[in-house]
Amino acid sequence: MFDRADLTPRERLLAAFDVSPTTPLCPYIAAAVELHDPQHPASQCARDYKKAVAARLAGTAREAGAADPEQLGEQLALLIDGAAARTRVLDADAFPAAAAIAAALIEGALPATVGHHR
Repeated sequence: MFDRADLTPRERLLAAFDVSPTTPLCPYIAAAVELHDPQHPASQCARDYKKAVAARLAGTAREAGAADPEQLGEQLALLIDGAAARTRVLDADAFPAAAAIAAALIEGALPATVGHHR
């Protein structure tokens, strides 16, 4: 989704929430939760992956003109992980609600564009 040239940066940020409810829980979250050891190499791998996702979101937010792209990237990463966990625990798709929250965050963080009003 981050590399889709057919989408604007704003659209790529929103596309991160276009997840099927049947998508399994992120294996990095599952591994970190099961290991209970933050020093385990798999836990470090999970941290690195999650930081990389937030960094990709922040980079896309920067490209879209966000005033604080790192903050927006972290907020969106938290929403994605929370929606994934909630979907799994409740056996109900939490991504539409997360996408609505993400849209509000993105709208507030990005400058208005021609043809797009806040």
